Amino acid sequence: MSQNQMPNPKVDIERVNEIKKASFWVSQVFILLATVIGVYLAASQGYKQAVQFENMTSYKESYYLQKSLQYELQDNIVLLKGYMAKIQDSNYYGARNEPLNFYTLIWENMKFSSTTLSTPPMLLRQAQQFYREVAKLHESIAISDISVPTGIKKLQAQIDIVEQQLIPTLEKNTAQIQHELAGSDIIL
Repeated sequence: MSQNQMPNPKVDIERVNEIKKASFWVSQVFILLATVIGVYLAASQGYKQAVQFENMTSYKESYYLQKSLQYELQDNIVLLKGYMAKIQDSNYYGARNEPLNFYTLIWENMKFSSTTLSTPPMLLRQAQQFYREVAKLHESIAISDISVPTGIKKLQAQIDIVEQQLIPTLEKNTAQIQHELAGSDIIL
């Protein structure tokens, strides 16, 4: 069309008549509804995926934390058994006062981890009791508040609790987490 030519008034009238028709408005309403529903469904699905990913990541962190605590407790039991053997040896005079030098990297860093509270409270309580009771017994043996045989018996009781209750429960709990993550893309 050149600049001097006028638009065809018949075509403009047809467009105006088309806009006035109900079918035009119905189709526009359906387009609007379809857009809103599509955006809602996409956002909802995206939110579900984000929550699922966050849960899986939390499970993974919890798995590693609990496994690390388990290994640390097992290593500390080995150290404690070595200490118990030394204090029973009458030729080793300084054994009573020898420090235990437990590995506590995991236990100490659990204070700062948000994942710590996803560990079942019973497990945390048992670990806390183990560390606390062993420290008290070690001090009592060192200052001769209790005899070596009594101390050995009480230390063995603490070892038994960890070996027979805490560690198997940690293993069971981490196996359950591993099972939860088996169907996901999260690699342990």
